Amino acid sequence: MIAMPESSREFAKLTWDEILPIYNDYNCSNVVSYSTGQAYASEATAAAAGLGIPQGRAIAIDIEPPGDACPGAVNVDSGFVTGWFDGVAAAGYAPVYYGNGTAGSEFASAWCAAVAAQPSLLTSAFLWSFQPSLLGRFSKATAPGYSPNQTQCGGAMVGWQYQIDDGDVDHDQALSKLPLWFP
Repeated sequence: MIAMPESSREFAKLTWDEILPIYNDYNCSNVVSYSTGQAYASEATAAAAGLGIPQGRAIAIDIEPPGDACPGAVNVDSGFVTGWFDGVAAAGYAPVYYGNGTAGSEFASAWCAAVAAQPSLLTSAFLWSFQPSLLGRFSKATAPGYSPNQTQCGGAMVGWQYQIDDGDVDHDQALSKLPLWFP
């Protein structure tokens, strides 16, 4: 999993076979309101198009947990979730949310409220949970079985960041139905 590069020149240096573009060039404490979600979606999809990412591929928004770096993330709301969905989908991309999928978490609560208002999110958006975050040392051969925390109200939970190691490297698993980009 990598973050969306800032320029196509920088992007050309990457050599992975499959890429999940993650939009993170925004204020992680400002994840409130439909208009904010739509504005971020517009910026993300314009960047994706500029990089040559074809429509139909996933574009994720990184909704970090509330903390010192993103204290306002505690306020993520259903309007923001719906705004991101509507903006990304309208541009022809697949909306993905990277957040805490644990039932009752700030993100899961916002997701469930958005789903109650717009049930199409359940079948047209994707979720990637960073919980539970496991301790220990894993290799490809010793990776845990796929078991991300669930939101309680459904959704296509297609990815799980099961660990961040000491070097701040993510260890992730994804299901094959996640529409990754194969440049």
